[in-house]
Amino acid sequence: MWYCNMRIAPLLFILLAVGCMQVNSDSNVGTVIAPPASTSQATLPTADETEILVEGVAAIEFQGGAAKARDNALDHALRSAVEQAVGTYITSETQVSNFQLISDNIYSHTSGYVSSYQIVNESENNGLYRIVLRAIVKTENIENDLTAIGILLSEQARPRVMVVIKELNHISELANPEILMNNIMFETLILDHFRAKGFQVVNAATVADLIKKDQLKLILEGDEAAATLLGLQAGAEIIITGTVTHSEENRMIAGSFRKIHQFQVSSRAINTVTGGLFAGSAITVQLPFSESQAREQAAQDTSEELISAILNSWIQQENTTVIVLSNADFNKVQTLRSELQLKIRGISDVITRDFAGTRATLEIISETSSSQVIDEMTSGNLDIEFQVTGVSGNRLDITFTD
Repeated sequence: MWYCNMRIAPLLFILLAVGCMQVNSDSNVGTVIAPPASTSQATLPTADETEILVEGVAAIEFQGGAAKARDNALDHALRSAVEQAVGTYITSETQVSNFQLISDNIYSHTSGYVSSYQIVNESENNGLYRIVLRAIVKTENIENDLTAIGILLSEQARPRVMVVIKELNHISELANPEILMNNIMFETLILDHFRAKGFQVVNAATVADLIKKDQLKLILEGDEAAATLLGLQAGAEIIITGTVTHSEENRMIAGSFRKIHQFQVSSRAINTVTGGLFAGSAITVQLPFSESQAREQAAQDTSEELISAILNSWIQQENTTVIVLSNADFNKVQTLRSELQLKIRGISDVITRDFAGTRATLEIISETSSSQVIDEMTSGNLDIEFQVTGVSGNRLDITFTD
């Protein structure tokens, strides 16, 4: 019989399809977990894919039970599959915590991810949970795979994208933002490309109603703090800002003069949760005859560059989760920090960013997504008592209870 299981992977690889388990009733490697019936199975590898047979192992006692051990064994196997398929190596100091490998940068320059996998056997034996699977690893760029993007967006708690990019006839128009307030043509084109890739977006008309003239001037001049504040006001975790200049000139082409339309776009993608910069982009597009076609090409090239940078930052870098604490004191904060590092998988560091009175802010650095960290924090596994008062993207607000 077959068993299908969907797992969202850590940031360093992505599971795109249903994994299937075939149980061998004659297995002698331990207690085989009996699955429910199903009919799905892993896909066959294509030209840009590699098939890998790997085993993942996790200690049951130190993982919080068989369920979590199975989870970690599967993660271990999938990491190994990606490592073998794309030839990545452990490149930095590592440590073993709760019998799970934790590293600041386990994979270096990884461009592969698991597209599907078939579990051929899993068992409990001598306190260990073992999973043997056959994985299909893809080596193409993730931005070309809408299914992969969808799962990665889900892993990042489906962030909303807001765009503030204004088209200028001349740079002097920055001094008079009132002219630009209702100019949303280029913004709409950018939003359409992000929406087509599966991102949730804030409608350009909504942004136009929300933004103030003084805010717009600061944002277009490159003020990241003003952009971050506006994004938070709109409930967006990502804000794209920038300017576009359009110019025309006549050139001799094939013996006659043709009008050439040039669009220069300077843009940046900002993470409003952390205030950090995902990426910056500067492109120039020149096309003859059609102004609208040149504008559309400039929007497409800008969107593709920014989307690629955002996705790769989620895959290759550590994730940051912000925890805002109320009714806090030093002992409670230290106890929470210790429990987070001891009991929640994938956490490499917990940093106290500020502590004033009874309010503190922690940053959790992890290889797993914020949604996974928050889910585990609120699952009841921690001994210290608190109430959740708010969740937004990568941020969790809690109040300690006495």
